[in-house]
Amino acid sequence: MADLPEPSQREPERVYSDQMVFRRPSLALANHVKLIYVIAHLEGVPIKRMLIDGGATVNVLPLNQIKRRCKSKENLIPTDLKVSSFSGAITKTHGILPLKVGLRSKQIMLAFFVVDSSSTYGALLGRDWIHESLSVPSTLQQ
Repeated sequence: MADLPEPSQREPERVYSDQMVFRRPSLALANHVKLIYVIAHLEGVPIKRMLIDGGATVNVLPLNQIKRRCKSKENLIPTDLKVSSFSGAITKTHGILPLKVGLRSKQIMLAFFVVDSSSTYGALLGRDWIHESLSVPSTLQQ
């Protein structure tokens, strides 16, 4: 029987292909990738289509929503931050608007980056919200 080299001394196997095949997802998988919308409250005002996106690094609020929150551009904290959309388009933010978010029994203060865009959601909750909501008790921390 021939001696095989130790696993750390073996050359890694390399597989090369110039083809990539994407199969149609099963019905169960297709249902899994649907967007997650929730009903939540911003400053006590309900929003019916709040999108939860764990891939987003920031919370986003469309500019038209600040009027519904009884706020104006003067309430925004200035910032030079630009955000990129799903399509890769770069958008300058108008500023940051801190808002109290209520979702079920949780109430937390979050920073929303206000952008001028038309969207199918009233606000977008990104990873910031997920991490905050897991670490904050059900009463608002100030």
